[in-house]
Amino acid sequence: MIKPSKLEKFKPSQKELEKLGNEFFSEALPLLNAIYSASLLIFMDDKAAAKIIKQIYFEAIEYCHVTKNEADWQSWIFRIWMRDIYDYFAQREKDIKTNFEFIDYAKLETNDGWSVDDLNQLKKFLKKLPAVLRIPLVMKEVLLFNYEKIGELIDVPIGVIATRLYRARKLLFLLSRNDFDLTKEKLIWKQKEPTKKIFNLRKSSLYVDDELNPEEKAAVKENSKNNHEFESEIILQKSVKNILQTKIPSAESAGSLKSKIERKAKKKFLIA
Repeated sequence: MIKPSKLEKFKPSQKELEKLGNEFFSEALPLLNAIYSASLLIFMDDKAAAKIIKQIYFEAIEYCHVTKNEADWQSWIFRIWMRDIYDYFAQREKDIKTNFEFIDYAKLETNDGWSVDDLNQLKKFLKKLPAVLRIPLVMKEVLLFNYEKIGELIDVPIGVIATRLYRARKLLFLLSRNDFDLTKEKLIWKQKEPTKKIFNLRKSSLYVDDELNPEEKAAVKENSKNNHEFESEIILQKSVKNILQTKIPSAESAGSLKSKIERKAKKKFLIA
C-alpha cells in the first residue's frame, strides 16, 4: 500500500486526470473480458478470478498517477495481473521446483492426436494441470501472447516458456489417460537427475506455435520425417492446441464486475 504522503506528493492536476481517464477507458477497460476469461481458466474458481480482476483494476485506477509512469496501460495491467497471480499460487501450490521430466519420457501410443468431448471435460483436465504449466498455456491459447511476451511477464527465458508449453500440452493428454497417476509420477521423479531430452522435445512446441525462424522450422520438419517419436510429439502438440483454441470461448463477459470497475474509474478521473 502506498503511503498517503506519497500520494499527496504525486497529486495529479485536472488535466493529467483527464488524460489518464481517457487512456483507461480506451486502452485498459477493453482488456477486461479477455483477462477475465484467462483468469477463469487459471484459477478454476469464479470467485477467485473475479476477486483478482477487481483487485488489479482497482489498484491500477487508484495508483496510476504514482506508479504507471510511461508504461502503456496494457503492459501495466498485465504486469499487475501476473504479479498477483503468482502471489496467489505461491501460497497454495509448490510445483515451481517439481521435476516434470516424466512428461518428456511418457510414450505416445498413437498418431491420432487428442480429443475431448466438450468444454466441461477440457476444464476438468485443465484443473488438474499444475499452475506453473497452466498459466503460460492459458496466456498462449487464450490471450494469444507469443513466447517473448509470456517470458517477459513471467520473468523467465523463452526456452523455459517453450519447455512449460510443451509439457503443459502433453500433460493434458496424459491426464486424460486412465492409467496415468500424476501424484505417483511426481514422487518417482522427485530424486532423479535432470537430463537434456527436453531441449529437443520442446522444439515441437516451438514448431506448432510458429516461434522458429525458417531454417529452424525446416530442420524440425526434416527431423520429424526420420523420427517417429518426434513426429508423434508434433501431432499431439497440434491437436491439443487446436482443441484449446476451438473449445475455449474467446472472451467471457465480466458482467457486473465491469460496472464496478467503471464506477471506480469515473470517481477517480472525475467523470460525471
